[in-house]
Amino acid sequence: MPSIKLKKKTQEYLAEKERSKQLTKEPEEEKETEIEKNKKKDVKPKKKEKPPVLEAEVPVILEKRKRTVPPGEQQLTDWLTEHVESREGASVSYQTLFEYFTDFCAQQNIPVTVDPSQFNRDVKDKFGKEFGIKESSAYKGLIREIKAKPKSTKPKAESLTMKMRDIVEEILKETGNPTNGVRFPNIKVATANKYPALQVDLQPHKLLQALERGVYYGRIELVKGTGKCGFYRIFGAEPREDIKEKVEKEKEKEKQKKEEKLQKKKERKESEKENKEGDEEPVKPEEETPKKKGTKRKLEEKGDDKKGDDKKGDVKKEEEPQRKRRKTTYFKKRNEPKEASFGKIKKYLVENYPSVNAETRLKPAIEKGIEKGIWEQSSGNSVGQGSYRLLLDDFDPESSKTIDDMICQAIVASHEPKQSTVIRIKQYIMDYHPDFNIESRPHKFKTAMERALKNGVIRQITGIGMSGTFQLAKPFIPPPRTLAGVEDLTEEWIGDEGVSGENYVVRKTKSGRYAGRQA
Repeated sequence: MPSIKLKKKTQEYLAEKERSKQLTKEPEEEKETEIEKNKKKDVKPKKKEKPPVLEAEVPVILEKRKRTVPPGEQQLTDWLTEHVESREGASVSYQTLFEYFTDFCAQQNIPVTVDPSQFNRDVKDKFGKEFGIKESSAYKGLIREIKAKPKSTKPKAESLTMKMRDIVEEILKETGNPTNGVRFPNIKVATANKYPALQVDLQPHKLLQALERGVYYGRIELVKGTGKCGFYRIFGAEPREDIKEKVEKEKEKEKQKKEEKLQKKKERKESEKENKEGDEEPVKPEEETPKKKGTKRKLEEKGDDKKGDDKKGDVKKEEEPQRKRRKTTYFKKRNEPKEASFGKIKKYLVENYPSVNAETRLKPAIEKGIEKGIWEQSSGNSVGQGSYRLLLDDFDPESSKTIDDMICQAIVASHEPKQSTVIRIKQYIMDYHPDFNIESRPHKFKTAMERALKNGVIRQITGIGMSGTFQLAKPFIPPPRTLAGVEDLTEEWIGDEGVSGENYVVRKTKSGRYAGRQA
């Protein structure tokens, strides 16, 4: 027991000693670390030591080092100096030269170290663009030399150096720069006449681009239209004085025309009122410029000259009812030129004027008419052949006193095909049938034309709708009284309601409508 106690005490004693030693060591270590830190701060870092310089002598180069030329390049320069020389007005193809050089290298067993692009650069650097083969060279006849093209000494036009903007503005100023603008075709013609070297007539897009560019930047004004259909003028510039005067004169003329039209309308209305009040026939008011007596003339104008005497050839025109107008009358009088063959003229005279001996009197009458200028021979060689064209503007279809009048009637009546435009037909109705009043009632004229088309009296050749040219569907040769406007053929009367003389009857079929009915 006592031995065990001693062991415990000794162990405790030793443990206390170790503890005391550890406690004494820790503050000493802390002091040492602080001292070391202070020392490190004070110590400066050492500089790196340079290696020692060699004291041996080194040679100093005062000039550029000489470049040693590779053997391939040296061979090229030698070959070029031997066979090629600089020469004005001549040149050689680079490709052929390179091919001959490669052949030479292959014969000498030398590798080609130069590519074609480097070969071309070396030749240009040494000889320039113009060079040829030496006369002493072995390739003199083998390699073909190309002669340089002579420089053109043609004088260039001044317009090629000018800007398109300045040219366009100059042309617009010359044309007067009107307020309504100048049409593109007029600008094109003016520039082509003044500056032909620009070739604007062949390349109009250049002029159009210049105009559109000017419009975009505000130098040129587009008055109306677009592109080649536009009217152009210089923006902000005033028009020329002479153009101002022209515009004013045109405005005055338009005003005068309008006033004259209004006066004519008033006079017509007054005359219509007077005619309605009295039983007298409507008389057209006298105008300052009387019309020629011709196919377009009304018989009312001739009333004073006749003095009530009815002669053989003269026929008095009666007023046609509104429901019995024929389109054939309009077509035969508005058709131009009036032309008929000799056979048709002769046939017309035999049928309508049996008292006239057409066999003996027709040929000499036609010869005299050609001399007088009443008609001309449009085809054929002799008098009894071919066709004849009427030249008179003042032919009166009502007169048949002489054989000349009869021949004129025959040409007008026998001419085929009878064609006319809508404008000419409308003008005829307005001049000689004012009671229809087409100006204020255009639908009446339109319905009449549509009705004639529907009933097969006329057919449309050109145009769409109420525009273009119309032609009579069947050949129509009117007698003298119908040509004068006195008689109407009842077969061709058409009323305003669109009902023709014939009634449409539904046709029977074997199977279908009216199949099981008795007639």
